[in-house]
Amino acid sequence: MNDKKIFKLLQEWFPVLELREIPKKKYRPIFQQFLAWMSAEKLGKHSQAYLMSVDSENPHENGLEQCAILQLMNSDIRLAQQQIRNRTIPLCEHYAKHKQVIGKYYNVNTQVFDIVLEEIYELLKSKKLELIIIYAEKTYWIAVPNEDIKIDKFCRAFLKQFKNEGICIEHYIKLDCLRST
Repeated sequence: MNDKKIFKLLQEWFPVLELREIPKKKYRPIFQQFLAWMSAEKLGKHSQAYLMSVDSENPHENGLEQCAILQLMNSDIRLAQQQIRNRTIPLCEHYAKHKQVIGKYYNVNTQVFDIVLEEIYELLKSKKLELIIIYAEKTYWIAVPNEDIKIDKFCRAFLKQFKNEGICIEHYIKLDCLRST
């Protein structure tokens, strides 16, 4: 497959990526090559990234601090992280306290993970950005400009590019349905 579409769209959204050479044709359908191409840059003590991951075991490690777009917009990342903690810590404490009643089949980490993505989404929305989520061996996210047509093109091309590896992608949309706990 000679598909440079996802790389070209990312370069349009993030001009700094124009400095990176697009992988050769035979490497483009390899997700690890995509990850290497999108890798974070070290700037002094901090790193900047356009592709962040959320640690499923510790969702508070969610890449907000490394997000180059949020750094450039001088976003209050600490406030967003505090909001995540304010919503997730009581949930985890409640689960730990009542685990015997709630049951061992309930996965509190899934609900915590959902809260983390909701809070990232809310922060991005406040900056007029959109959230793209990639599901691979880890969950990755990208903050992109609010351009629905380009996002749709990117997601379709991405799915096509990595279909053999079973990688999934979605344009995140917050569901407004009620949750049961």
